[in-house]
Amino acid sequence: MSTMLTVKDPHETWRTELLTPVALQCGSPGLSTSFEDVPSQWRDAPIRTLRCTDADGSWAVLVTVVRGFRQQAGDSLVGNEFGRDPHTAYDLDSPGDLVFELQVTEDDGSDEPELLAFRLFGDPQAVGAEVLRWAGKKAAYSVSPSVERAGTRQRRARRQFDHRQASAASPPVRVGVVSDEAAADLGALDASALCWHFPRGNTGAYLRSAVVALAGYGEQRPHLRSRWLTARVEGEELVIGIDDLIPANQRHRWDNARWLWDRRAANTPAGLRWQVDRVEQAAPAVAAVRRGALPEALTNAGVETDPELDALLTGVPSRLSDAELTPTWVANLYRGLADLAPWRLDAAYRGWRDARQAQGLPVQDSVVLFGLGGVGAARKPKLALDHTGDAPLLRLIHTGSNAVLPYVHWTVPTDLDAHLHGWQPSLPYPH
Repeated sequence: MSTMLTVKDPHETWRTELLTPVALQCGSPGLSTSFEDVPSQWRDAPIRTLRCTDADGSWAVLVTVVRGFRQQAGDSLVGNEFGRDPHTAYDLDSPGDLVFELQVTEDDGSDEPELLAFRLFGDPQAVGAEVLRWAGKKAAYSVSPSVERAGTRQRRARRQFDHRQASAASPPVRVGVVSDEAAADLGALDASALCWHFPRGNTGAYLRSAVVALAGYGEQRPHLRSRWLTARVEGEELVIGIDDLIPANQRHRWDNARWLWDRRAANTPAGLRWQVDRVEQAAPAVAAVRRGALPEALTNAGVETDPELDALLTGVPSRLSDAELTPTWVANLYRGLADLAPWRLDAAYRGWRDARQAQGLPVQDSVVLFGLGGVGAARKPKLALDHTGDAPLLRLIHTGSNAVLPYVHWTVPTDLDAHLHGWQPSLPYPH
């Protein structure tokens, strides 16, 4: 049996003396500093290092002293005034200037922390200021979540309701080129219901960019193109036609919500359409969401959230590496959840899961609700719905997929929203 020898940094005392002014400069509330010996891939002995981190230890700034050399202008790709030879720099007896090496790392859930920054500084004040800049980054990019004014929302809702009522009374629907396989669905089309429910813009008019997928034909695989009966806007009309669509990517997909357009499903009870039996059961959750109390609404509905989403819901950066994106993400998060029906998330996930299992497809992944924006990379930040086995779970993920859970399954149903305002939709549904 071999005996492990304790090896110390031969320059431990010298490094500690040089790093002490940095530690004193960084002694601010919420930031802990400590000296430790960090293993090095470049030498047998460890290196005395100053570690600065926050209370939860999710990120750390590591500062040590090395021998470096001044770089010529344009030699550095990262803007460092100094460079260093990794093989010799940690030996303080080697030639060169004494410089401070700073590394910023963050726990991203993988085996090794993610390296966010690496820089060299010529004096302790400069490196101390950089430590404090990173330590204050979450606070610097924190924002107060904002929601739409109640009066503004009320006026828009009324415009949309009036347009819905008018179009349902005289439905401007035209049938375009439709194949024989859609004959039964076309024969059951309720033009008034379709016009009433069709997505609307702020003015109340039809949302011109919307394509509503009504029913699919042929072999239906979520990520493969197939033929769909669709409704889209042309001029002042809705036109019914056939389109080749990837069903998993359709935000407005109504094949599992046929009461929105199909006379054969008009008698679907409120409990199946809304996931509540009475209007007043939905009122507290909707009111909480619309006044911006999303954590309260989610908790009351038994919906769990992951730590990254918890941070964004309070306007705080979820990670140092993405701190600058926080204002954009928080604004888009609250905007995207403005019509959330939190009590519907459990049924929405189960419906998505059951449909995939029926086709023999895996369900270990989350299903996306919408994206948070701000990123040009292929893998984008998105809000996704998952399930713990006991409760629905909302979480922040990064994915390159365009698949989404259709809006009609997790937002406040349009006719329920009208009833919540005290308005009576011109629809034959039971309520």
